[in-house]
Amino acid sequence: MDTVFLRDLKIDTVIGIYGWERRVRQTLIFDLEMSADVAKAAKTDKIEDALNYKSIAKRLQQYVG
Repeated sequence: MDTVFLRDLKIDTVIGIYGWERRVRQTLIFDLEMSADVAKAAKTDKIEDALNYKSIAKRLQQYVG
């Protein structure tokens, strides 16, 4: 396994329990450290075999939102 880092991922969302918190969007900043098997991508050098950072970021955005 390799370690893949995704740093400074910013997601704007609504968080909090108070009314004023629910009226403003706040920026959450994530630093992710993920274990991934990138051997196939390294061997084939094909983008479709690589870790898709965009899908990871979108999934986290859905979850946080």
